[in-house]
Amino acid sequence: MKKHKNAEASSKFLTLENHFLNTFFSGLYISAADFITIAKTNGLELHMHSREMLIKDLFNETDKIGTIENVFASLITLIDERITAYHRLSLEYPAARVPLSRLAQKATGTKSLLAREMRGNPYEH
Repeated sequence: MKKHKNAEASSKFLTLENHFLNTFFSGLYISAADFITIAKTNGLELHMHSREMLIKDLFNETDKIGTIENVFASLITLIDERITAYHRLSLEYPAARVPLSRLAQKATGTKSLLAREMRGNPYEH
């Protein structure tokens, strides 16, 4: 157990990893296939594994090869598509408007989290 905690602590993207794993906080579900496609688009070959491992590998490995900002941009594009779908569905299904609106708000928050991560921490330089 201790070894597992140390492995988690070593990832500088732990907050983002946990955020994407929890649909309640992120407002969206990004599938393993989506993560693999984003990785491939950004120069990284990932193979089917647990979503947790895919997310960790996507962020950490693309950070090593220098394409992490492109990964963030790809995720933001995907999130925008999902937000648009939530809004369209809320018009088509008025009874689901409130929960879809909450999902859209959370997804917008996730998008903001990625944008902040892209800008980076000015105190790290």
